[in-house]
Amino acid sequence: MAWEQPPENSLAALVHGMQISDGVELDLRLSADDELVAFHDTRTADGRFPECEDSSSMPEYVCTLDEMLSEPGFTEPWLEGGRFACIELKTPHPSSGKTGWLMSGEARTEHMRKMIELVDEALEPLDIGESGTVVYSFEPKLLKAAKRTTSKLRFARLVPYLRPWGSSFVKRVFASPYFIGLSLPMLMRLQRNVGAPMLPAALDYLDGAKRHLTIGTTMGLQGKQLTNLTRKRRGFPVYVWPAKLRVERALLEAGLTAISDELSPEVTTLPTGEARWLRPATQPLGAEHQNKLDSALPEHHASVIAELQQDVSPWPELSIPEKKQFLENWRKKWMWERDIDTLISESNGSSMPWEACRIIGHRGSGKTYGTV
Repeated sequence: MAWEQPPENSLAALVHGMQISDGVELDLRLSADDELVAFHDTRTADGRFPECEDSSSMPEYVCTLDEMLSEPGFTEPWLEGGRFACIELKTPHPSSGKTGWLMSGEARTEHMRKMIELVDEALEPLDIGESGTVVYSFEPKLLKAAKRTTSKLRFARLVPYLRPWGSSFVKRVFASPYFIGLSLPMLMRLQRNVGAPMLPAALDYLDGAKRHLTIGTTMGLQGKQLTNLTRKRRGFPVYVWPAKLRVERALLEAGLTAISDELSPEVTTLPTGEARWLRPATQPLGAEHQNKLDSALPEHHASVIAELQQDVSPWPELSIPEKKQFLENWRKKWMWERDIDTLISESNGSSMPWEACRIIGHRGSGKTYGTV
């Protein structure tokens, strides 16, 4: 039977993403009964604000964080297979009455603080490694809110800022000045300065004509612009969204993480002609296996991928010397600044260092419906 994509952020989508790729990105909102629910949009399809509804009254495909963490198909790859989770905390629509409009900084800070504490409380028993998850948000008060908690989670701001209201077009129009005024090197420096472990970055910074609009050094995925990116980055993790299939291989070759909307197991050949390998971090290919994959004819991609999935050892099953070899190769190729001993120390068991280059399932297995 043909694969049918489950609704974004549904439990089925999140399980699929965790099992088939290097991890997932998901969105959380705080319901009226103080449950964290996986939902992206500011309103449900029938116009309700998630923050004003009990979790039980949400659409049937919407799961809570507790339900998510009770599903072995989701947690086992995360805890035992080296997978990664990007957790985005969503701000309520101002009309919901939960945080107010312009003069509502304290209300938004407290809303974020409560969400952070609930996430921290839910994840604490799982003993997830420090480099196994990141919490981020477009909410400017995120880092201030995090400082009001005792959470040991790692946090990052999503920039440019997208308002929690208006159409997608209007949001992008208002975000344009931020985009133009903040080049990718500036964003990396900003994230480093606040102690963030990674940078979530829009694809527009690296691909297409828009990247030339930013003030400062232009970055790209080819030639001198790629060289500039590698030198400026020095291994600092950059997670790119939405990672379109046509640039997926280029992103991985640049040592970047791809947050993908296309996680169909039926896509075995990329538009650029290469065979697709969905777990470059948690089931890394050595030179021999990579050559076998790259030399296969398109009509053989599916069978070669299936064979390699059986033959290639996943990251947790590699010996320390084998992990060290991969890390040394990656460190040299992408000019990672952290030393090999530090990288190895973050690679015990199923853990991987922050610099690992991954494919992440956006909202589980990809975006499936429009936003409001």
